[in-house]
Amino acid sequence: MIKKHLDEVNAILEDLISLTTEDIENIKIAKHESVSSSVEEKNKLISKFNQAKKELDQALITLNNSSTAGLSQVLDDEDKQKLDQLKNNLQTLYAKNKEYAKFVLIVKDFLDGLLNKMFDTNNGTNNAYGDKKTTPESFFKINV
Repeated sequence: MIKKHLDEVNAILEDLISLTTEDIENIKIAKHESVSSSVEEKNKLISKFNQAKKELDQALITLNNSSTAGLSQVLDDEDKQKLDQLKNNLQTLYAKNKEYAKFVLIVKDFLDGLLNKMFDTNNGTNNAYGDKKTTPESFFKINV
């Protein structure tokens, strides 16, 4: 039972790592059309992970309560190996998310700076749109 839960949690984490790695590559080449589908898929995986992690926690608590020996003595070598894999997957996902966040911040800073120059905010130039003062609201206004 523990093995099944560990396999499930590790598989979900590996999918998250794969998606995050793909997102990093996509942001490097400015392939932004995949962002919304990726975010949607990640949210589904995170929900699945939370549920699988709860089930794993409950199984480990039940196993621990059913024995007077410690959990490390009750688990076999395969379970311990899968727990180590879980720890490594969590650390890898953390590192990938941190790397992805750096790229997102770089893109955000670039776009914020571009908007500031376009709309004469924070001492931008506003040269691209002539004498008429444009604001972000007027620029992005949609006429229906």
